[in-house]
Amino acid sequence: MKLRVRFAETDQMGVAHHGAYVIWCDAARIEWLRQRGISYRDMELDGVSLAVSALELVYRLAARFDDLLDIAVDLEEARSRRFVFRYTITLVDGDRLLATGRSEHVPTDSSGRARRLPQRWRLPLLTAGRRADDTL
Repeated sequence: MKLRVRFAETDQMGVAHHGAYVIWCDAARIEWLRQRGISYRDMELDGVSLAVSALELVYRLAARFDDLLDIAVDLEEARSRRFVFRYTITLVDGDRLLATGRSEHVPTDSSGRARRLPQRWRLPLLTAGRRADDTL
């Protein structure tokens, strides 16, 4: 997914705030699902969410206002009760690595209680994770 760093995501020096990277990874993951025919909205309407249970970001270089970024997503692990995604954020101009990340997700019901991901959603995720073109 391509994304341009917005002014609101930066500080007075034009450097992107570290919290913006989390939002960018989240948006890229939702788009990754959408491109594989998995609607996160429909999943939630079905009473299932993928709650974040762990998050890690490693910052290499600062993103700055108006930089064009490429956020790649890979599904690293897919189990009935745990999903792990990896992220790579690079600067499109010059292809420089800005950050890498990893998020773990636990399927939950509408009350927030952990549950198995229903087959309806698990199979498309497993299939998506096996595809050769796992990046956006």
